[in-house]
Amino acid sequence: MMREIYTGIVLPGQGAVTAAARVRLEQQGLFEEGVFAYGRKYQALENAIALNPGYLPLENEIFPMTPTRSRDGGALNLTLKDALPDAWGRLVIQARNNWNAVSDVDVLLQTNADRVGAMVFAERLDEIPDLDLSVKSFRLEDLAKAAHALEFDMDVPPEFRRLLRQGGSLGGARPKASFVRERSLWIAKFPAKDDELDVQLLEHCTLLLASQCGIRVPDHLVVSLGKIHSLLLRRFDRPGLIEQGARIHYLSAAAFTDSPYESNAGSYVKLAEHLRRYGANVAEDLAQLFRRMVFNMLIDNSDDHVKNHGVLHVGGNRYALAPAFDLVPQLTNLGYMGMAMIDQDLSASLDTARQHAPRFGLTPEVANRIIGEVAAGVRLWRPVFESCGADKAILARVEACFQRQARIVGIASV
Repeated sequence: MMREIYTGIVLPGQGAVTAAARVRLEQQGLFEEGVFAYGRKYQALENAIALNPGYLPLENEIFPMTPTRSRDGGALNLTLKDALPDAWGRLVIQARNNWNAVSDVDVLLQTNADRVGAMVFAERLDEIPDLDLSVKSFRLEDLAKAAHALEFDMDVPPEFRRLLRQGGSLGGARPKASFVRERSLWIAKFPAKDDELDVQLLEHCTLLLASQCGIRVPDHLVVSLGKIHSLLLRRFDRPGLIEQGARIHYLSAAAFTDSPYESNAGSYVKLAEHLRRYGANVAEDLAQLFRRMVFNMLIDNSDDHVKNHGVLHVGGNRYALAPAFDLVPQLTNLGYMGMAMIDQDLSASLDTARQHAPRFGLTPEVANRIIGEVAAGVRLWRPVFESCGADKAILARVEACFQRQARIVGIASV
């Protein structure tokens, strides 16, 4: 069986989609293989960009996709896999398709409106200019009810089924939906059925703490919806007003460094190396990445995997480190990181961070200063959490977690 789809992109400064490339996938028994090629008209454009400068450069050639078993994720290039949703988005797509199995190609075709980044997909070339990329505006309360019904295995009322479209392209495993606020696109996060604590409030507090530690984060706020909180985060890949249609091309660290999510190939050092090669603000971004790595270690965020870091296109083949997101203490103190510091070393150790600071362009003095600044900021966590209304359960869990984590990473108690 052979499938062919076309990739379009909203180029910098544009609000319309431009056809960019063709993708062909073919199933051969248990294996899937494929090819990717840019269109000649696209290559001739003065403002054309490579979808991935390191692994899909803007060249007039056919890029093969390695034959891979379908059960192992198929042959799609990691750049294209970036456009696929994770667990929650898959659940939304299945619900919209009466719980039938949906192929990766069909998922790509069904999730153009609000996916991360600037890529879109169509079955025919002539469909690309006419794709409906509008994101409908719904009440946050209604989105929360629809997400709750789906997350808790309830029958989704007919009047809410159309709302599920708003979360079908988003990454991560937690319930969420795209949300229009003040004519800009935001993400709304909702409770999950296995939550022991108010994770939305916990993440909001942690983002504020990260900002206090000098880490760039998205605009965010937490709102009450009856008995629950929803965390709202402004989309950093959607500049300007939503009706203008502008998008910023985004690559996860997985695609940017060619490090499959299922592997242990990704690392902070590897991401730093690629920022050296393709970064627009190399020194600033490398220091910011080191600061983020230290923060994740100190707060026990072991969910900092390759898809929870990314870069934003800023012109030509140049990228900038995207704001930090999904910053949540895991409260488990397992002593490892989601993304290795270097090679496959997943240990959370500030001594190891100091050892590899030169790979981030940092002198020992600067690295120690950053570590000191982040540690000092994390030590002031309680006033931040209390000012947000964190209850006694959250405060007790976070205090115990941070104390254990300080001993693990090798620093005085926070």
